[in-house]
Amino acid sequence: MQDRSLPLILATAAFLAVLLWRVRPSLMAGRRRRASRDALREARARIETAPDEAARARAICDAADLVATRIGGGVSAKGLYLRALRSDGHSVDLVARAVTGLAKRPRTLEAVLWRHLASVPWTGESGDAARASLDALRALYDGPLKNAVRARALGHAREALGQPGGQNTVGSA
Repeated sequence: MQDRSLPLILATAAFLAVLLWRVRPSLMAGRRRRASRDALREARARIETAPDEAARARAICDAADLVATRIGGGVSAKGLYLRALRSDGHSVDLVARAVTGLAKRPRTLEAVLWRHLASVPWTGESGDAARASLDALRALYDGPLKNAVRARALGHAREALGQPGGQNTVGSA
């Protein structure tokens, strides 16, 4: 071996070491990806075998929660949360799960909440879910989306709906 080739060998070894270090996360993620895929397959099976709409909506939310944690899974999670909210539009729990699952994607969450508000009546059996959506939208506009005018408007809409159970607090001192 020549003395001149020693630096080339060291540079090649260093390059391969850095390359393996950089590729390491994707090599080790195979097990996690497989587990995630199996969990999503199980959630989809529960969606198909759900006995009623409420159980089906919960299973869809489970699938959406799994998809929302993936990189680039925001669009799929949005579709699944919308599907769950269409299945059981008067569930406050589903609204809370959508808010939690899409907390890192405020624009996507905003779209889901507005669609939910457009699809359900704001009074009656779905009134509590509408109030939860209004509260979540107001928190979005007060927080990450920073639109004070919309936040105030949603606050006024929330006050107009009143308290759960039909008790209206507007005008009472």
